[in-house]
Amino acid sequence: MTTTGKAFVIFGSLCLTAAAMLSAYGFHGLVNSVTPEQLGSWNWAIRMQTYHSLGLIVIAILGTQLGWSLPLRIAGGLFILGIILFSGSIYLETLGAPESIGEVAPAGGSSFMLGWILVAAGVWRAGPQR
Repeated sequence: MTTTGKAFVIFGSLCLTAAAMLSAYGFHGLVNSVTPEQLGSWNWAIRMQTYHSLGLIVIAILGTQLGWSLPLRIAGGLFILGIILFSGSIYLETLGAPESIGEVAPAGGSSFMLGWILVAAGVWRAGPQR
């Protein structure tokens, strides 16, 4: 596996570990200290982090199987950016950061969407295997 593939698997795996930890913290530590809406946002951030961490691992597998096209490499970077901006801003806001921090969440969501489009483009670009 290439360095890029290894980096995506490692980052994805560590983000999955963090998602499990943050989920437990939300269930045990936040349930009585934040509003139900905040807890819902927290849980949504965990889901998005989980989906896109798994997406990083999928990209690593695709890159290994199909070759590391530019769209696949950029898609992985966008997933990482999305996790930081989307999930990270929601976590920080829930924990008491100024509400303005949440203004970056849509940029993270856009990163996720563009990333998935680039995954499709990378697979399309690879063409049929022989």
